[in-house]
Amino acid sequence: MLIGTVFAVPLPIMRRRLFFGAFPAAVLAGHAQAQSRRLRLACYSPRTLGNTAAQLFADKAALSPDPLQVVLEVRPPTVPLVVIGKTSPLASYHAPSFSSVEPVLGLCTVPMLAATFDEAETLHRIARPHYAAALARHGQILLAIEPWRPAALWSTFRLRSAGDLRGAAFALDETPYVGDGWSELFSRLGTRRASYADAEVMLSSGYTSSVELAQQFACVTEVFFATQLTFLTASQQVFESLPEAQREDLLAIGRATEAELWRDIRELVPRDHRDIAKRGVVVSAAPPADILAALRTAAEPGVRRWAAAMGAEGATLLADYRRVIGF
Repeated sequence: MLIGTVFAVPLPIMRRRLFFGAFPAAVLAGHAQAQSRRLRLACYSPRTLGNTAAQLFADKAALSPDPLQVVLEVRPPTVPLVVIGKTSPLASYHAPSFSSVEPVLGLCTVPMLAATFDEAETLHRIARPHYAAALARHGQILLAIEPWRPAALWSTFRLRSAGDLRGAAFALDETPYVGDGWSELFSRLGTRRASYADAEVMLSSGYTSSVELAQQFACVTEVFFATQLTFLTASQQVFESLPEAQREDLLAIGRATEAELWRDIRELVPRDHRDIAKRGVVVSAAPPADILAALRTAAEPGVRRWAAAMGAEGATLLADYRRVIGF
C-alpha cells in the first residue's frame, strides 16, 4: 500500500469500546567537577513515540570519543521551570508544560502552523534562539529538541469533508498533553463537545500509540495539527563549571541526538500508517483540502492569542517563519 493515499479497507463504522529541593550551586558544580565524566539526567517528560531524547542522548554520550556516563533518573513532572536547572546537571521535559511561565515554549502547540516535518523543523530552527533565551532566564542551556508524533484526527467514520465535522461528537485525548484552545477550535468548526467515551471524532496529542487508538477508532486523518516537543537541557551552573572540551562534547551530542530524532519521526508516521492499516483502520494520509482550510481558518484566533502573549517577539518570529516557507 502507498503512503499518501487513503487505504480503502471496507469496514463498517466502528463504535468505540469503549516538589524537589534545589541543591546549592556549589554542590552541583563541585559534584560535576569531581565526577566530570558522569552526569545525572532528570527525566520529567514521558516516553514519546518516536524515541526518548534522554535515552538516545545517554547512548550517544557513552559512545563518544571521550565517553560520558549519563545516568537517567525518572522524576514526576511537578518541578517549576526555574528549579529544574538547580536539581540536576541535565534534564528532559515536555516544553509546553511551562508555557504559562515562558509563552514561547507553547509554540509547538499552536495549531496548523506547519504542514510537513520540513516546515515543523524550520519553525523550531527559527524559534531556537527564542527558546534558548527563555531557558537562560531559568538557568538552563538547550541541548536538543525531540519532536512528537503530529497530532491527528481519529474518528469512527471517514472524514470526507469539513462538513462531516459539523454536529460530530468531539473530544480531546485523555492525556494531559493538549494545547491551549484546541477544544475551542473544534467548537468553531461546529462539533459538539462529548466525553472521550462518546466521541465520534478525537484529536490525539501525539503521545498515545496509534496501535492503542486503532482499537477504538475506525479511521485516522493526518492533518499535522501540531508537533509537540520535549526539550533536553543542561544546568547553566553545571555546564559553565565543566572543562571546555566536555562542554563541546555535550553540545555535539545534543546536535547529533536531535538530528536523529527528526529522522526517526519522519519514518515513524508512514510506518504507523502501514501497521494500523493492517488492523483495518482507514488511513487518510492526504486529508481533504477543505478540512485543512477549515482547520487553518479556525486556528487563526489561537495563533493571534499566542503572538499577543509573546508581544513583538512573537510577531517577528511568525513573520520570519512564514517568509521562509512562503506562506
